[in-house]
Amino acid sequence: MADVKSGDVVTPGEQLCVIEELLPGFGTYEEAGIVYAATSGGVTIDLKERRIRVLEPGGRIKLSLPVQGDIMMGEVINAYEQRAEVSLVKRNDQDVLSPIAGEIHISNVTRRFVRSMSNVIRGGDIIRGVALNTHEIPVQLSLVGPDLGVILAKCVKCGHDLTLTTYNNLICLRCENRESREVAKDYGIRFGLEPRTDLAPRRRSYDDRRDDRGRDSRIRGGGRRDSHRFGDRRDGRGDRPRRDDRRRRDY
Repeated sequence: MADVKSGDVVTPGEQLCVIEELLPGFGTYEEAGIVYAATSGGVTIDLKERRIRVLEPGGRIKLSLPVQGDIMMGEVINAYEQRAEVSLVKRNDQDVLSPIAGEIHISNVTRRFVRSMSNVIRGGDIIRGVALNTHEIPVQLSLVGPDLGVILAKCVKCGHDLTLTTYNNLICLRCENRESREVAKDYGIRFGLEPRTDLAPRRRSYDDRRDDRGRDSRIRGGGRRDSHRFGDRRDGRGDRPRRDDRRRRDY
């Protein structure tokens, strides 16, 4: 029968039984055919349903480890080239007893291609993501979706809160440093930061780009004679021979 009995107090990770004996219920998880405790509490065994649970004192259900689909919130601790480590402190907008380790792979940040995690997430950012696995540490997270992503970011130069200007574009109102993140649609709202669309980066006009192309061509051509201005010199003179001149020479 099971390694424990109803009323026993267990801690997270403690083996309870095998899957052939009892099915995992609230406060437990199964791995390789063995059922473990996912949280601290008292064991309850339902022989009618063949299910084992771990409950709080008083019989209340309490899960300490997230399940797939939970909305998690936390702070980015380290951002590497292809992944980021997160300390999760809220689950479904409720505080957790102690921070839970989370991880984000670069492929789960956005649907568009990004070369480095630093282009979309940096250390110190507060993020909101959805859990991709169940009762596993670290919690694998996805930030893909309009409600998910960075909800608060700090300036890498002075540490001040960044203000949203336009989609994924941020500015520091203290040092005027501009950065980019993969932000949620409500970025900064819960922290009292209102978007500043008037500070959005100025888009260069067509005339500006055309002037730059003309300037570049003049620099590349630097000092060389232009054949259509000075002639191609094939007739020994500065100008290309006219048709009438050729005809007169023939006669």
